[in-house]
Amino acid sequence: MDFASPPFIDWQNPPAKDELRLIPIGGLGEFGMNALVVHTAKSLFLVDCGQLFPSEDQPGIDSVIPDFAYLEPFADRLDAVLLTHGHEDHLGALPHFLERWPVPVYGTAFTMGLLEGKLKEHDLWSPRHMHVVEDFGQVKVGSGEIRAEWIPVTHSIPDACAIALHTPWGVVVHTGDYKLDATPVDGRLTGTARLTELGDKGVAVLLSDSTNILNTNPTPSEEVCREGLRDALRKTKGKLFVATFSSNIHRIQILLDLAYEEGRKVCLLGRSMERNVGVARNLKRLALPDDLFIEPKEVPLFPPSKVAVLCTGSQGEDMSALTRILKGEVKGLKVVDGDRLVLSSRAIPGNEVSISRTLDTAARLGAETTLEGLGPVHASGHGHRPDSAEMIRMVRPRHMVPVHGTYRNLKVHGQLAASLGYPKERILFLDGGECLQLFKDGKVAQAGSVPVGKCFVDQGVDHMVDARVIHDRLILQEDGIVIATLVVDPDTGELAAEPSILSRGFVVLSDDQAYGELLRATVKNAFDEAPKEIRKDRDLLVEFLRQSLRRTIRKTTQTRPVVVPMILEAKPVNEPPAAAAPVKLKKKR
Repeated sequence: MDFASPPFIDWQNPPAKDELRLIPIGGLGEFGMNALVVHTAKSLFLVDCGQLFPSEDQPGIDSVIPDFAYLEPFADRLDAVLLTHGHEDHLGALPHFLERWPVPVYGTAFTMGLLEGKLKEHDLWSPRHMHVVEDFGQVKVGSGEIRAEWIPVTHSIPDACAIALHTPWGVVVHTGDYKLDATPVDGRLTGTARLTELGDKGVAVLLSDSTNILNTNPTPSEEVCREGLRDALRKTKGKLFVATFSSNIHRIQILLDLAYEEGRKVCLLGRSMERNVGVARNLKRLALPDDLFIEPKEVPLFPPSKVAVLCTGSQGEDMSALTRILKGEVKGLKVVDGDRLVLSSRAIPGNEVSISRTLDTAARLGAETTLEGLGPVHASGHGHRPDSAEMIRMVRPRHMVPVHGTYRNLKVHGQLAASLGYPKERILFLDGGECLQLFKDGKVAQAGSVPVGKCFVDQGVDHMVDARVIHDRLILQEDGIVIATLVVDPDTGELAAEPSILSRGFVVLSDDQAYGELLRATVKNAFDEAPKEIRKDRDLLVEFLRQSLRRTIRKTTQTRPVVVPMILEAKPVNEPPAAAAPVKLKKKR
């Protein structure tokens, strides 16, 4: 048995000379935020650097990215970032990463084309740091002891690749996101021959995508969408609105081909849609006639049956093109009776409510929103369980590591490997931050954890947002805020006036004056009873008052509003100011 007992690693020190560390700092136990640290005594780099889209319990947050704390002790030794493909959950955190560590980035042409636009938005684009790699291309990383090889795979975005790391510890294959599509729209097939060849020579570790492992059916080809989208075009008397992911150039190619065949002009809408289609056209990843497109203002010039609108917003996003269309904010584009809306995508978990709201709004405007009578309009870019089994059979790794997905997905993927004959000790389950050690004698160990977490990005304030801010926003949303203001005499340190209580979103106080008196009495008594050492320290006093108010509110209402004590200094006013003398006005004659 080559599975070593797991000592706890000293993560602040570099690996030993005979050690390779694989550390997922995102993408395990969750969908998104994929990032894998590869660390040896001579090399340190990332495979992917993705973001996680915020959930409803993270108000005001635009994106969630990995905490890169593990890298800080080795900040001057980072070599590169290697990208498997261009989806946001694999490269979306790069602007924040590269701002801190401006290292070389390697990826295929379409991946780097998308990254260029993203980095230019953040004023971080540096051509000398960006390197395009061809299919089956190899690059020496850092010191040169590790070679990375990009092996093409089919996915829902052009130029996706698995990455094989050729190391002194053996070959490590990271599949990225993939499915085994035998009839891809662009004709670019998965490099199964190369993966099989690597398996023949020996692969130490396979890290394989678990996203769709729960689906036991054969994985449908992207080509199946052609049937459903053709049905939608032919059965729609008015305008056809299709919302899909802007990175799914294969789906866009199918729709454009069909629109041209059916004699419909296409209106593209959405900043990311226009940008990604532009990148694809420049790189010849998209073929279409130049006279196919029209502007929104030109739509009324054509019969509704001769127009198709391709836009972003398939997840019901507030600022998407589809949402703006439904609100009537796009000049020349209105949804009316006879039109049809097709969401050519899957619902990302958590977006079901916003998607339902979007469809309901379209239906109210008169559009057909059901898919009855249509063929398939979406096919996943992630392989189902049969594809996962085939990947294991091709690569035949010594150790199997499920990645990308919740623990339930990872566990089922491990059970699949066991059904293919893998012993328990060669199926390794990692969680975020857990370190997998490879040694040159062939041993593998799970060696404890390193610090990991999530960083919250609010683009409006242009910096990271602390998790406590998210917590307070949720409380404000649920229970409101209570502000207690105390005026203190700077000479005596005693109250110069009665405390005042103000609330917003805290219903009890607004409706019951007696309850306000209770809170005023609570904060006054707490101030009077505070020990001298607390009264002398403003921060300690504020916290003492906050806890007193919290206890009273929680005990009497079972709610937890944000409580903010404010202490002001002012001299007491003993008597009211004299009234101003009345001003006599002369009558006009």
